[in-house]
Amino acid sequence: MDNATLSETKVTALVFPAAEVKRRLQFELQKIADQGSVLRPEWEPLLDSKRVVGTVLVLERLFPFKIPPDKVVRRGGYNSVDEAINDMVNRIKEIWVERTKPKVHK
Repeated sequence: MDNATLSETKVTALVFPAAEVKRRLQFELQKIADQGSVLRPEWEPLLDSKRVVGTVLVLERLFPFKIPPDKVVRRGGYNSVDEAINDMVNRIKEIWVERTKPKVHK
């Protein structure tokens, strides 16, 4: 394991990397939106939840634990990139808070 990986893990254990999570999601979700906006009927969400699940993979190296896509992506999808980013960042932060909570030993 190189030093870059070690320091990345230490940083993520202390501070939630919200800006980087948003940046990565923005890039990936915008690609999906651009591809899907041409073919989708108006009644379908812009970002189908099945396609959005794959975006979680671009976040794996930011965290010292696995992010379960089924806990991060809302069923049914999203109507905009911003809506998806806001929802997903909040869900990921909840998981991060839970997993980085100091263990209390009795």
